[in-house]
Amino acid sequence: MNSQKFVILALSAMSIVFSGCNIKIDSQAVNPKEYLKADTTPAEVYQKNTNEHFYNPFNFSHTDFGRLILVSIDDHPKIKTVELVVQNDNKGAFVVVYYHNGKVENYINPLLSIDKKYLVPNVDWEIAGEQDFDFVFEDTQKGIHFALDFTTKNEQRIKIKLQENHADTKRYSFLAAIGAELSEVKRFPFIYLREAGFIPVEGTEVSFEIDGKKMKLTKVPIKVEGQNCFKIVYSLTPLPFFWNEERDTYLSPEKITNIQKYQKGNTMYSFIYNNGYTELERITYKANGHSARYRFSPSFPDIASLKTGSEREGKFCLGIDDIDGVIGGTYFAIKTNGEITIDFHPEKCWQPMPGKDWVSAYRYHAKIKSTADDRLRIQSEWTIK
Repeated sequence: MNSQKFVILALSAMSIVFSGCNIKIDSQAVNPKEYLKADTTPAEVYQKNTNEHFYNPFNFSHTDFGRLILVSIDDHPKIKTVELVVQNDNKGAFVVVYYHNGKVENYINPLLSIDKKYLVPNVDWEIAGEQDFDFVFEDTQKGIHFALDFTTKNEQRIKIKLQENHADTKRYSFLAAIGAELSEVKRFPFIYLREAGFIPVEGTEVSFEIDGKKMKLTKVPIKVEGQNCFKIVYSLTPLPFFWNEERDTYLSPEKITNIQKYQKGNTMYSFIYNNGYTELERITYKANGHSARYRFSPSFPDIASLKTGSEREGKFCLGIDDIDGVIGGTYFAIKTNGEITIDFHPEKCWQPMPGKDWVSAYRYHAKIKSTADDRLRIQSEWTIK
């Protein structure tokens, strides 16, 4: 079974084994000014869109992870990792227990208010119960102060205490390698970690007990930014955005003639008008005081106006707040026999482990068909290869 199938566990991928190296953390993968080269779509690919409507094939969502911390241990036969996620209100929280056999248990407190679909992504995951567990998770002048006391459904009591003693803690921003070992997803997890880091071994007081027995903390096998660290990862500002959830529905036409920007809910669409056809240059999705950006080059085509047999290829970048180029990839759109096919292939990201970028295993595929009543039906899915 695969145990790393949810948002936060992927942080542990930051400590993949290297030898004789030092993990350097980077906030972006590509330079958008170089990656998104100026290009335009020839008007010949279009036919007259008599409805003069814009059809949006994209969707976005988010959830509320105010802070998170993940702690791994070496010497328990069943449990390998425990994490705590606290909502922005500092009241709602949940604990996740990861087992060596791939099973994952979520324990939620009574004040948790996020959508439970983000807690149970597949059959290996379960919400094991609700309990009013005790926790502390603070950023102090000396660094992270963390404590957790809860009991699993098998009546195992777990107690964790941690106190950093560093007045000059350096923090980072990076993409969580959440999809490195996933086998299936319903939506692309664009999770960016701000004010994040590893807990250094030197100067840190930490204990992890299960039923009163002290556990051995896992250590990252090489240095992280020059420091020996525990395999304890935290983020004080995790930004969990999700892109293009799989769906089978009808697209709603939007009347947006001759405007450069259009806002609907949390999403701002920025357009370029190419010989009268509406193309998407950029999408900005805002939530919880932050924003995720999706940029296209050339601008994403006016799908409702594509001629049969026409096709377009381009590149895209995903960014967060003031950091652009976090993920880079390619897109493809073609219309054949009255059906529009859209493919997105993320290709580039920063990751600590060697080898192919984990995002490159992901593919988004959508089919858009015109129905008898002149509506556009979209059916989409993500695959991981």
